[in-house]
Amino acid sequence: MTSSFHREEDAAGDNVWGRHAVIAALREGRANKLWLQRGAASVDDILPLAREHRVVFQWVDRARLSALAPGQAHQGVVARVSPHRLMSLDDLWAKGAPPLLLVLDGITDPHNLGAIARSAAFFGAGGVLIPRWRSAGVTGVTAKAAAGALEVVPLVQVSNTAQALLELKEKGYWVYGADAAGAPAATVDFARPMALVIGAEGEGLHRLVRERCDALVGLPGAGGVPSLNASCAAAAFLYEFYRRGLTAGQTGPKL
Repeated sequence: MTSSFHREEDAAGDNVWGRHAVIAALREGRANKLWLQRGAASVDDILPLAREHRVVFQWVDRARLSALAPGQAHQGVVARVSPHRLMSLDDLWAKGAPPLLLVLDGITDPHNLGAIARSAAFFGAGGVLIPRWRSAGVTGVTAKAAAGALEVVPLVQVSNTAQALLELKEKGYWVYGADAAGAPAATVDFARPMALVIGAEGEGLHRLVRERCDALVGLPGAGGVPSLNASCAAAAFLYEFYRRGLTAGQTGPKL
């Protein structure tokens, strides 16, 4: 799996940055060391967590943080963390079968992965499935975009997307593929439990993945541009599911 974490010279471990990502790493027990910007008020509430979890921290200047997270909006804090643990499908089933899962097909941008995880957590999806290959990994960019969602929504690694869809069907899931040519989501009577497959921007769903979907669903727009990017499309679908009571803990009426 690809990674764009930045490593400190002669130090084992990976770096994440930004308040939400660092707070999530501290709460998960994955943070091993913190670098905090001197005089930055934005890190005041991080210190108690660091002390609670007995994480060593060091006050540094902004230039040092910029070297640890080149080109990133670090918000005055960088943490060295152990790798994020990805679940397997067996791990997920052991916790129960969620009513709604997202399945990602060829999402290689770590920012998109993080943004999708954030939307999944916000709207109550039960997990995000990513393939071992042709997928973004959990990087510092992912953690920053997720804004703490990686602590909430399970990320599940599967051998490949098409094979995972067969296992989901065996578990009773209805599989819907996001596609501009699909039926408008607002008109579809979705079955539960359900999985929504989101493909890469431009390329869309791979052929075999598309063939294994039970139905294709789309999001009609005003036509100013032909499509949404993957993370925006995921958020729009998830809102539709949430308002109709199809996500975890929701019992709202169907259309």
